[in-house]
Amino acid sequence: MSLVKAQNTKVDGVTAGINSALANRIGTLAARPGPAITAAEGIHLVADLRNQAGKAFGYVAEITGLDAAAKTAAATETLVVDRRGLVRGLVNTAIAMTGPMWDQEEMSWLGQQTAGVQLGALTGLLGRRVLGHYDPFYVSRRGVPGRIVLVAPNIARFERETEADPRDFHLWVALHEVTHAVQFAAAPWLAGWIRGRLDALIAADDESASAGNLVDAVRRLPELFADDAPSNAAARLLSPEQSRILAELTAAMSLLEGHADVIMDAVGPKAVKTLEQLRPRFEARRLASGRLERALRRLAGIEAKTAQYVQGAAFVRAGLAELGHEGFNAVFKSVEALPTAVEMDDPAVWTRRLGQGL
Repeated sequence: MSLVKAQNTKVDGVTAGINSALANRIGTLAARPGPAITAAEGIHLVADLRNQAGKAFGYVAEITGLDAAAKTAAATETLVVDRRGLVRGLVNTAIAMTGPMWDQEEMSWLGQQTAGVQLGALTGLLGRRVLGHYDPFYVSRRGVPGRIVLVAPNIARFERETEADPRDFHLWVALHEVTHAVQFAAAPWLAGWIRGRLDALIAADDESASAGNLVDAVRRLPELFADDAPSNAAARLLSPEQSRILAELTAAMSLLEGHADVIMDAVGPKAVKTLEQLRPRFEARRLASGRLERALRRLAGIEAKTAQYVQGAAFVRAGLAELGHEGFNAVFKSVEALPTAVEMDDPAVWTRRLGQGL
């Protein structure tokens, strides 16, 4: 069943050089409908996800000390979607974020179809796996930035497969995304900085940044299917300048993901009674995949994202041990306070820099 309407941006045809209609069709087919959910189950699931998300803001504020940011973030829209709605939203976002590249290059009909197929395959994979995400670039009709998206069928499937306590799991998933909402409310400059770095990544002054190199990229995709391919194999398609920008973004995203993981676990002992059972099951799910899925995960950056959780959480724990939450929260004050890639590997360097006033 369809739990909610798809996200509200219209996608119908060839947009920005990509056959977006094809991407949506393939993405929806690849994602598959998900587990069967009755109308009554769906209504209860959606209501409880929204309810737990609402509660999560108070828990995050209590742990982090970011009270003002949590109060601001509490106005963030929470959207509960099915897999089709998630795919549609991801396609819209991908097209919006890659627009600068297609503005510079005219793609052939074959290129448009190829891009649509690739985007559809990746969003279809994400459609089956993503439990929730935070979209910092969305602005509601009321002018509130950001949106929390929770994927009901994927959450329901995890509960059934692991026999997780529904209430605990709904709150735990919501805590991660709510922490992201609070992070961006504490750092209102952050969404613009990320958008700017993504634009720079796409528009980097290098031949490899152009859509004309799509054929070369496709030829190299089989590298991702090798059993010994590294998790960052897709990054080999980037130029040196793009790699530098990607390193900046990766450090920032590792910080955000690690911080959200640490906070959701910190809340656990008080609010998530079955945390000790949930965490190992959740980690096993992050790592599980078949050969085809591993290749797509490398292309989509999911394996690198999984590493971000680990590295980011280690960085945050080290920073909190040295500075406490009040001191650590300085990271949200300015772009200069963000850790570099080197500092992510050595948090002591970052804490010393912070202590010296950046």
